[in-house]
Amino acid sequence: MNKSDIAAQLGFELHTSARLLKRNFDRRAKSHGLTRSRWQVLWILNRSQGMKQAELAERMDVAPITLTRQIDLLETEGLVERRQDPQDRRCFRIYLTAAAAPVLEILQGLAAETRSQALSGITAEEQQQLMNLLTRVHQNLSREEVPGD
Repeated sequence: MNKSDIAAQLGFELHTSARLLKRNFDRRAKSHGLTRSRWQVLWILNRSQGMKQAELAERMDVAPITLTRQIDLLETEGLVERRQDPQDRRCFRIYLTAAAAPVLEILQGLAAETRSQALSGITAEEQQQLMNLLTRVHQNLSREEVPGD
């Protein structure tokens, strides 16, 4: 296989692996009543509490209006809450509630199961090497990213 064939195959494998990883996790989450959009909101907020809806939508790569219904539902269930932004009265920031903790525990367990399956047969050293390489790919692609694009 020549260099350009390898590069093309690598792009395909990265895309396919990411898609399969999401689908595998989605199957596990679905058995707990969690759709991708629901678990993504909870997962991202767990890492970055108090985001504006527009910031959260950007992180999820969806339109802010698309996210509104999901946040409404999660708020109705008591898993998230909107709080007025102290610097901008027109905006609300989104926070997890204490009721989200058991759901996040489930999500963390599902993520561990999914990672275990994905990395089966790959040594700790190979995992570190893969992490280093993917970090470099991420950095290379992030150089040209424009916020809000």
